[in-house]
Amino acid sequence: MSAPALVGKVTDATATMTEILTDLQSVTETVGRTDLSRRLAAAQRRIGDDRLRIVVTGESRAGLSSIVNALVAADVALVGQHTPQPAVIEHGDRVTRTPARRDGLVSVTAPAELLAAGVVLIDTPGLEGPESRSAAATLDLLPTADAVLFVADGTHELTIGDVRYLKQLQAACSVVACVINKIDANPRWADVQRANRKLLTDAGLDLPLLPVSAETHRAGHRGSDNGKIVESGIPQLTGYIREHLLARAALLARESVINDVRVVSDQVTLALNSEVTRLQDPQRDLVARTHLEQARQAALALRKRTSNWPYALGDGVTELNVAVEHDLRNRLRALIREAEHDVTKGDPSKRWAQFNTWIGDRINAEVTENFLLAQRLSVELAGTVAARFAEDERNSVPRIRISDTRDVLDSYGPLEELESAKGSITQRAVSALRGSYSGVLMIGVATTLAGLALVNPWSIAAGLVLGGHTVWEDLKNVKARRQLEAKIAVGKLMDEVSFQVGKESKQRLREVQRTLRDHFTEVAEQRATAADAAIADAARAVDRHEDDRRDRVSTVAADLERLQRIRMRAAHLAEAAAA
Repeated sequence: MSAPALVGKVTDATATMTEILTDLQSVTETVGRTDLSRRLAAAQRRIGDDRLRIVVTGESRAGLSSIVNALVAADVALVGQHTPQPAVIEHGDRVTRTPARRDGLVSVTAPAELLAAGVVLIDTPGLEGPESRSAAATLDLLPTADAVLFVADGTHELTIGDVRYLKQLQAACSVVACVINKIDANPRWADVQRANRKLLTDAGLDLPLLPVSAETHRAGHRGSDNGKIVESGIPQLTGYIREHLLARAALLARESVINDVRVVSDQVTLALNSEVTRLQDPQRDLVARTHLEQARQAALALRKRTSNWPYALGDGVTELNVAVEHDLRNRLRALIREAEHDVTKGDPSKRWAQFNTWIGDRINAEVTENFLLAQRLSVELAGTVAARFAEDERNSVPRIRISDTRDVLDSYGPLEELESAKGSITQRAVSALRGSYSGVLMIGVATTLAGLALVNPWSIAAGLVLGGHTVWEDLKNVKARRQLEAKIAVGKLMDEVSFQVGKESKQRLREVQRTLRDHFTEVAEQRATAADAAIADAARAVDRHEDDRRDRVSTVAADLERLQRIRMRAAHLAEAAAA
């Protein structure tokens, strides 16, 4: 599910970063480095939206919408109602609610301080289970999210399914916090919190546990009771969002800008210093040209040293495809064995609809896990390939998002209906009569030798016994035939799932390969371009007239001063970020 376009809040830090990038871009364009200008333009787009997107998810009836309403101190979420579409809650002058847009998201605005500070809340439908379609739909929202709040019911401990879902959330979004709601309904909520902490620790999840009561906050807000508001824990949750999440978002934005400023200004300064050296002392032009040629050879040597990155990418993509495909097959094979074992427990026709729903949910869960694995391995591959280059390129790895399973889960249908489930009572009656007739005939003929009639109590009893046996055998055969048909239907469905999901997975992994290939090709060419441009500048400087030479020296000196001021402003940003 694609996220809506966002327009960020302009803060002092954002304005400063924008000014630094704009100023540096103007200097970069004077030396003809369009590749560096494109890099700075991309950095400006990244800081164009500094708001923090937080997805609120969790158990159904745990109070997700109540938590959202408490955070914004307004009734913006529908409490106690089924909301199939997620709602994007942003800052506005008044409370408004717009029907679902083309992307399936409901747009809501509210004049809340937290929203005005740069937070966007996404209220999602409550989960009916960690393997449900609503859980998969929520996971699709995470690639565009900065943080996740998982709301749990404080009246009971987390389940194994909840812990498993939290692992999925953390795999897709690195910042996850667990909110324990309804502590007012459980005097022993602290025991539940300790038990939940042990469950998360045992599962290797170091997540904050924030106890709150949305109902207490609502009562305190209505009665203007500050004591109840503080007791509810909502102010502490709001403080956590402000102090930890918002601050972290700003820090990441600053680090990204500072890294781009450092790399670009270093390359522009090198080119300008080389040109100044040649312009101020023409006799040293040959020496400067030699030095630049050495720099070019060094760049070419670096390119040669890192030229094996395509092989690393190719081998990595091959291993990635094998790992993802093997994981999917293993999951589906295990699910087939589990389904066949379930089928053999009884007559599948009596619970076919329930079995169909169960296997559909299980397939959705396994496919989602497989795509999350593909996402994680793809990110690791990008980092491995980036390690082939210099350290300053580690922060420019392209973002990879292939864990969206929305279209994949709709590419296959349900199980086929059982043909043998259509047997009629008439067929069973005919089988019973056939068995009864045989018993009456056999025993009747035998008893005529003793002087009895063909139809006598003995022959009638034999007919009843053989008729009942025939019906029992018929029921047993029908049950076996239905079990066999059910196993065949499961196999057909799994073949369809394997084909459709495998096809989509391969397509996305090919897209990952193309993205990484194009990105790192540009990185390799950019380094060689820097040396070539410097040598071209040297050749033009030799032919430039003396008067033009002096004017150019003055212009370059001014540009170098501008670069120095830009680096100083970036350094102040770095100090502020460190503080």
